Amino acid sequence: MFAQERQNKIEQLLEKNGAVTVKELMDIFAVSIETIRRDLLVMEKNNLLQRVHGGAVSACKTKPLKDLNYRLSENDKLKGELCATAVSFINEGDIIGMDVGSTAIYFTNELKKHFCKLTVITSSLDVFKELYKHKNFNVILCGGRYYEYEHSFYGTVTEDTLSRLNMQKCFIFPYAVSLKNGICDHLEELCPLQKLLISNSDEVFILADSSKFEHRALYSVSETKSEYRYITDSEISEQITELYSESGISLITGKEEHL
Repeated sequence: MFAQERQNKIEQLLEKNGAVTVKELMDIFAVSIETIRRDLLVMEKNNLLQRVHGGAVSACKTKPLKDLNYRLSENDKLKGELCATAVSFINEGDIIGMDVGSTAIYFTNELKKHFCKLTVITSSLDVFKELYKHKNFNVILCGGRYYEYEHSFYGTVTEDTLSRLNMQKCFIFPYAVSLKNGICDHLEELCPLQKLLISNSDEVFILADSSKFEHRALYSVSETKSEYRYITDSEISEQITELYSESGISLITGKEEHL
């Protein structure tokens, strides 16, 4: 098989799975690791992919910004699935911080199902309205300037309040996640709040459905650090899961046993 034929096939695999591993390509084409590495290098120079440790991912596309009301119905089953997995990492009585956005609403519903007593810190008005009367929940709303687009608060007053609070766990709902570009969001106003949640928490959980992986958004929130826990849904491809594992990052889908 000629190099161009292999590269065309690699492009098709990336279109289907979002990622390829070197081992997978060696098995498919029955060629050496050096041949595969040359193919990936050529394709990266042509902006067809991004090489990562152990393989390659699709050339990162910018995930378009969509209205919150639209996002509430987008990938709803996947968001429900990953949020059901995420609550298993919470204990009754925990102090948790929550990001804003559509996934936050699904996560809020799971909290109401499973817990009687929690302290929840958030800048989301929707989350506050859903939780402040629920059983023995102590809900702290970080107010400030109101951002109608996201039904949440932002700005220096919000940041000052959040900076004074310490959390056992925080749950971030980013717009995109990638190995090279990190954890990203489109909304400049909300990035400082996400960074504060991360810096003031003992444990960090990144919740993103499978459609968000190996995409990017305009603003960087954090690197994809191995000490964070990444929770997604069962539709994430095996290839992406394997490449993240090669980088020391375990993607949790609910199928795994965890401590």
